[in-house]
Amino acid sequence: MLKSIKRLAAAFLIAVFIIGSLSATSAEAAMKKPGNARFVRWNNYQFSSCDIYWNTVSGANAYQIRCTWTDGSHNIGKTLYGNYYGATVYGLNYKHVYQFQVRALKVNSSRQVLQKSPWSNIVFITPWPKNVDARMSGSKNVKFNWNIIYGSNGYNIFMTTNPSGKWYWNLSTSTKATATSGTVKKYRGSSLKKYQNYYVRVITRRKRNGVFCTVPEPSKGYYSYKFYIYTAYR
Repeated sequence: MLKSIKRLAAAFLIAVFIIGSLSATSAEAAMKKPGNARFVRWNNYQFSSCDIYWNTVSGANAYQIRCTWTDGSHNIGKTLYGNYYGATVYGLNYKHVYQFQVRALKVNSSRQVLQKSPWSNIVFITPWPKNVDARMSGSKNVKFNWNIIYGSNGYNIFMTTNPSGKWYWNLSTSTKATATSGTVKKYRGSSLKKYQNYYVRVITRRKRNGVFCTVPEPSKGYYSYKFYIYTAYR
């Protein structure tokens, strides 16, 4: 009889523990996560500050931001108290890709968290290389080198003769952050011309679930480098 009572008590404790855990999980899931978390714009050409928006959540009166390197380290997140739909992220390191998430909170007057949502979708904050240089490679080619962007999956080079007009893809590097050079041999299928201004964009690539993400530009006319050839060949 005593053994039966002990088994019953143990079973009751386990049941209480499981029910308590399920209640906490249900309470967290009751608040919807912020939808459509998204990158909005760069605030400078140094890639040190940007704006992120999300859809507000009914019942939330605070939002917690998590902004880290892609390995989860170096969190520069914060908590915003109020009905916010976006935030400005400061202090970004221009040599690193960051990942951003936000979750909704319900807090009391003492800012104690009563309820929280799951984290939103991941948003990559992807700076472009800003330290770019070039030199002639052979008689008609130009080789570019740039600073590494840690957490990237390679780079694209785009070129144009009008930085406010259409940009044309030129080449892609391998899918490694350390692939920080590329040689341009042609522009739109033709050899590079003497005394022609060429504008270059070196754009960081980042994959998610095997697909390259959209990488926003700092501004429409922004370019990483400009060059023209004047003595390399006749």
